[in-house]
Amino acid sequence: MASTQKASERLEVLARQVTAGQATRLVVDTKEMKDFLVHDNKELREAVYEFLKDDLYRPNHYQGLMDFREQTLVRLKKFVAQKFFSVRDYTNDPRRFIAALEGLMYADYSLAIKAGVHFTLCGGTIAKLGTAYHHAKYLPGMDDLTLPGCFGMTELGHGSNVMGIETTAVYDKEAGTFIINTPNDEASKYWIGGSGQHGKICAVFAQLSVGGQWQGPHVFVVRIRDDSGRLMPGVRIQDQGPKMGLNGVDNGRIWFDNVRVPREDMLDAFASVSRDGTYTSSIPSVSQRFGTVVGGLTTGRVLIASGGVDGVKLALTVAIRYGCSRTQFGDRPIMDYVTHQARLLPPLAQTYALHFALGHLKGLVAGRRAADAKAIHVLSSGLKAAATWGRVEAMQDCRECCGGMGFLSSNKIGPLMTDMNVDVTFEGDNTVMMQQVARALLDDKAALARGAPAVPAAGALSAGGASCSKAVQSLLAFREQALVAQVAGEMAAAATRADGAAAKAAASAAAFDRNLDVVVSIGWASMERFCHANFLQEVKRAPASLRPALALLAQLYALSRIQRSLDFYLAAGAINRADVAALRAATLELYGTLTAGGPRCAAVALCDSFGIPDHLLQAPIAFDWRKV
Repeated sequence: MASTQKASERLEVLARQVTAGQATRLVVDTKEMKDFLVHDNKELREAVYEFLKDDLYRPNHYQGLMDFREQTLVRLKKFVAQKFFSVRDYTNDPRRFIAALEGLMYADYSLAIKAGVHFTLCGGTIAKLGTAYHHAKYLPGMDDLTLPGCFGMTELGHGSNVMGIETTAVYDKEAGTFIINTPNDEASKYWIGGSGQHGKICAVFAQLSVGGQWQGPHVFVVRIRDDSGRLMPGVRIQDQGPKMGLNGVDNGRIWFDNVRVPREDMLDAFASVSRDGTYTSSIPSVSQRFGTVVGGLTTGRVLIASGGVDGVKLALTVAIRYGCSRTQFGDRPIMDYVTHQARLLPPLAQTYALHFALGHLKGLVAGRRAADAKAIHVLSSGLKAAATWGRVEAMQDCRECCGGMGFLSSNKIGPLMTDMNVDVTFEGDNTVMMQQVARALLDDKAALARGAPAVPAAGALSAGGASCSKAVQSLLAFREQALVAQVAGEMAAAATRADGAAAKAAASAAAFDRNLDVVVSIGWASMERFCHANFLQEVKRAPASLRPALALLAQLYALSRIQRSLDFYLAAGAINRADVAALRAATLELYGTLTAGGPRCAAVALCDSFGIPDHLLQAPIAFDWRKV
């Protein structure tokens, strides 16, 4: 029996080798691809990676909570001392600002988030919403970390509903100060990163009242600790303790008991209060001012989305290298199995698609054109959700594809998964983010006027369309348009059954709420259509030698997204059973091309093209799984 089994295994290996020999071998120049993937600030990124060789940034999985927090602060101080960038770059050079912070994720996600809270949320808010006075008073201390900052938006009772926050800021004309107060426990600032131990200033969101008139949420710079680290009078902070992950960040809960803040410390680039209590603003309505005030979250969402994509880059590099070298049942690499390929290769294509989409978004942010404001909001919301939800699934598959090795902390995937788990709900809950995308589409009167799109003729994929980028692009666009038309139609129908403007608006809103599951699907459909269309543009822009690999990934991305929504397409009559079979056959062919060549296959080269240095990749199984 044993000899028969071994003979069978040898025949299976021989058959695999013959099949692999028939597969198209895709060659990828990793250096050229890496250069193409780096959108900006190449020298700065390399300098940050080189700096992170310092042993201080190597993980220590035996640390206790408080030691980890202190180490994170020490790490951030050493990073800040290198002066790679300034918080002023948030507005002056956004691409440099983002580039300097992105690389920290590979060293430690707690470090990346603590830096992001300090520089992006607190510092960026002061840079954008403040004026020269605030810049001179606060930004130098933020640049050298003598003024560690935090961001006081979220309250116990108000997460996504920022307009509904209850912290108050009442102007006292006689004293020339604002009185910041927490009226009840639900108004306490909650999950405030950096406040538990280290924060000295906080950008506090509060409902402003001047002369008895409510003006909506505004932002105030509040000193919460003195230079020695003692709490300021009227400020109470409760450390929130150990968390599921991200324990290098000191989250806290803050109460303000009638804390007086100088009039000058309201961030007043768009609204101000004079000494005599006159409120003025260049933005006429409360809702418009609110949009400006929370607009500072955009860069944070870009960094969170980039972190999610970069986390998958690391996990895929580890898992795909391991899968192409680890053998099982004879000499067969586990990457040879279709089940393995199906879990790792579509996420590889998705990661490239999201990387390019974020590159486009960063370009819009850096351009700072008023005309792009809506597109930036929609893309930053949708890509943040798509990237982080995609990260959850992709990293879990990477962990499983590495078996027990993926559970070992030294192989990085497991700890990073745990630390990053929060990214689907902070900087905007993903479900709400996808609703933001859908709302923008449902507000597009011109698009809605076109009505429901024509259903594509079934059979196109089986007739050869599965390898045609235009055919799959049209299917992705159809899904987005059809879902928008479906929800818009139900909202319009509900409104027509009501009498009066107020009743019509209420009925339309109720119809929207009844369709929230479809609304989230609209967000997904919009991001998938955009990512694929943008990917095709990147293929055109790429050097000729890189186009075959990128075109293959763009095709795999589109096919995998269509396969995930087969229920929609079949129900709509846009595809048939023959199309489903064609999708699977085309996908399997792409898998074979990406994995032909074993440890030197295109899939490995495409991961190496991410450019993650060995000293940050670190995972033993990414180099030699026998030496762990």
